[in-house]
Amino acid sequence: MRIGNSTISGEIDKTIFQIIDFKDTIPNDTLFIHLNKNNTPVEYSRKIVVGVCMDSECRLVNIELFWNITGRYLGFELPENEFLSKTKHDPFNEAEYNRLHSLLADPLSALANYSLNELVSETDSSKTYIDAVSSATISAVLDYIVEGAVYTTYTLWHIVYGTTKCEIEKLTIENLNSELVLKILESDNFEDRIWVLNHISNKMEITPELQNNLLTIISGNDIYLAERSLNTLNPETLTDSIQIELMAIFNNADFLRKRLIISKLKETPILAGNVVTYLSSELETMNGSLVKSTLELLKQHSINSEVVVIQIAELLKSENRYIAKQAFNYLKDLDNLNRKTLKKIDKYKRKRV
Repeated sequence: MRIGNSTISGEIDKTIFQIIDFKDTIPNDTLFIHLNKNNTPVEYSRKIVVGVCMDSECRLVNIELFWNITGRYLGFELPENEFLSKTKHDPFNEAEYNRLHSLLADPLSALANYSLNELVSETDSSKTYIDAVSSATISAVLDYIVEGAVYTTYTLWHIVYGTTKCEIEKLTIENLNSELVLKILESDNFEDRIWVLNHISNKMEITPELQNNLLTIISGNDIYLAERSLNTLNPETLTDSIQIELMAIFNNADFLRKRLIISKLKETPILAGNVVTYLSSELETMNGSLVKSTLELLKQHSINSEVVVIQIAELLKSENRYIAKQAFNYLKDLDNLNRKTLKKIDKYKRKRV
């Protein structure tokens, strides 16, 4: 019986395994790697056999847990004729299996904040038999367990988010390339996409297809995904053509996205001429904060062409004193200004007095 599903497209074609020292108390150190026909990992699994003691009797829980390639929990499977049980060895019903799956899928569970001993009544003389003590669970975690199966829920949750997850993430990071990144970005799960965007190395080759995908995300509706995608663009990838693409996004972007793009352009060793022309022409339409960021960018790249200087000088007339001051701070350190610009600066100075 399988509860849960895989998320990366591609049916499993074969399964291989790898022996890993998980450094936990589970005796099985075998990680199963389930591959599609392209030999791309679809999911990972680990067979777990742990003892659960109830009513002074113990039985083994035999279960296989599944994770996707970002280390996100997917589901579990029980071997034929195996079942999970609660107090008095009552088997789980279908609703309880589904509840357990839902609880294991919650990485923010309150179970993370407690030791197993804290979930056991201090007055109980047989703490070994944890699942038998229905009154032992503190009220704070009642919403995070299957009733009558405290130990089972707690133990499986900590296995799901323990060292196995870390080892899976490590394997994926070691094999991450543009093709795999694109596959993960196809996931319907937001956390998968955030995970892979956070793990794109500066050393990884960004193919044109991935580059276009990242630009699409930057122009999309989700600002957090956009910020993470921008973060993957290292200085070497900020070519003139990419900068121009970013300006096309900038043209229709909201304020925060514009700020993020300006901030990213500060990392480029050379600012494209077309970008300079566009940004300087847009200065009069920007609010104070964006003007400041844009002028910082232009100053960082020592932009002092006459056309740009004239456009910045126009800001000295702004009714927004903050914007006018930013323009003055930019211009006051420049040499060889033309007479018209110098007059505008003098007029601004007299106005401040």
